[in-house]
Amino acid sequence: MKDYKKLFDIFICGGSQHLRLLKPLLPKLQPYGKVHLVSCFLTDDDLHQLRGRYDVLHRPQHSSDGYCNFELFSIRDINRLATAPYFVKLDADVHLEPDWIEYVEEYIEAYPDAVLFGPRKGNNDITFQISGALVRRLLKQDIRISNARKVTGGFYVAKTSFFRSHKRSMDILHELMWCFKDGVRYRPTLNPEYWPKDDLETCDPVTLIGRTGKFQGNEDMLRSLVVHAVGAGDRLHVFDSQGRVRIDRPGTMFP
Repeated sequence: MKDYKKLFDIFICGGSQHLRLLKPLLPKLQPYGKVHLVSCFLTDDDLHQLRGRYDVLHRPQHSSDGYCNFELFSIRDINRLATAPYFVKLDADVHLEPDWIEYVEEYIEAYPDAVLFGPRKGNNDITFQISGALVRRLLKQDIRISNARKVTGGFYVAKTSFFRSHKRSMDILHELMWCFKDGVRYRPTLNPEYWPKDDLETCDPVTLIGRTGKFQGNEDMLRSLVVHAVGAGDRLHVFDSQGRVRIDRPGTMFP
């Protein structure tokens, strides 16, 4: 019998408003990986009701806003915390059929080189530019991506070794999105180990086109962007789950 705890890390977030969803969902996850419950924000009573249904509890404090808190956790922490060969990230309002893990295993077996896949394509393709002397100094190139596929963040599977090996690129891209506005830095550095001291002081201007207004670098967009930026876009896939993974939001269902 497979030891799924060694094969998959599973990350799921919830606040008090998600308690009714998490109660039946967590037991569907537990047999198939090490379940990381991210509290954004669950009360002590909520956690008491969920006791025994997850393996690890995380309480990030990146933002007082629950949406931003989980986005920032997914960007800043998952690559560091995941240790299994693959990690699964999903939202609390995703519905899983009992055989959902077969969807994951089928496509890992069929596409062993895949680094990121999920059952739904993002509503918009990624068209994005981030450029300038500072970008070229840090990443050795300007980043220009046009009409590139995005895997939506409601549910996806990622190869841990790939994102660990490209953690630096993802951290830098995130900082350029999150800490720069109108081309100049307005938040302190998140990663001083990457930033040369003179760049922190002079703050070379950055051209950034394509950032969404809702959040400065959505987690799923950033993760898909990194795949394309490092030349691995052919290893990013959208695979039909045949109904085994569905999202439970009014007017929105995906196969």
